[in-house]
Amino acid sequence: MDLHVHSTCSSDGGSSIMDYALQARRAGLTAIGFCEHADFDPRDQGYGYLDMVRYDQELHSAREHVPEVLLLQAIEITYQAGLEGQIRDWLSGHAWDYVLASVHLVDYEDGWALVSEPGTANAYYGTHTCRQAYLAYFEELLRAARSGLADVLGHLDLVKRYGTAHYGPFEPRTFSAEIRSVLRAAVEAGMGLEINTSGLRQAPGEPYPALEVLRWYLELGGQIVTIGSDAHRVQDLGASTPEALDLVRAAGFRAVAYYQDRQVRWVDL
Repeated sequence: MDLHVHSTCSSDGGSSIMDYALQARRAGLTAIGFCEHADFDPRDQGYGYLDMVRYDQELHSAREHVPEVLLLQAIEITYQAGLEGQIRDWLSGHAWDYVLASVHLVDYEDGWALVSEPGTANAYYGTHTCRQAYLAYFEELLRAARSGLADVLGHLDLVKRYGTAHYGPFEPRTFSAEIRSVLRAAVEAGMGLEINTSGLRQAPGEPYPALEVLRWYLELGGQIVTIGSDAHRVQDLGASTPEALDLVRAAGFRAVAYYQDRQVRWVDL
């Protein structure tokens, strides 16, 4: 399974839902979770792009043509505490298989940054210490975990994607208190934790998050782990799933999860 995929229904997607479904059938995948971007801030590159009528229609067509693959309709919200009410209202207007909450945009004292895009991200990291930059991200992520809006917390330490070039390899123990607070809040909210394998294709050279954080999540009582490639093109569908499964086992989990109709489903390892 690949539970984090973006099609051309997302502003930065490069392959259609049908392309993904056909590739999944060829590759022997049993399920795809489409997590199209829902962005609510005009500063975000994806603001206003998502067309739910198109998303519904393209997914329905792919389900008819490729019934062998379970095609899940999910959404990746860019969480922002100041827009939580708006996000909550928007989510209530559709039936989702699951909702992924991610932090991409960080407001700070003297500006803002899309930490997942090189433009504002590089300016952000270049003018802040490691602790200043990462702390603002984890504070917003904690609010996302406490919000109760989502089923899964996306790419927990995405902030290291471009931060690595400025500060060197990410050391989770430096932010253990902040990360543990996020994980504890996720456990208390019944949220799953995503292993996002895109970090293996990017500068960090490790998933978001890596093994140590996964172990912390388990120690704190977390059980729900999902795996997603964060593919934006069909070539990356299912990328590094075997490595992610190795991490799941090494951390001590006995199953991975997926969702249907906002209900968790288990795949025993």
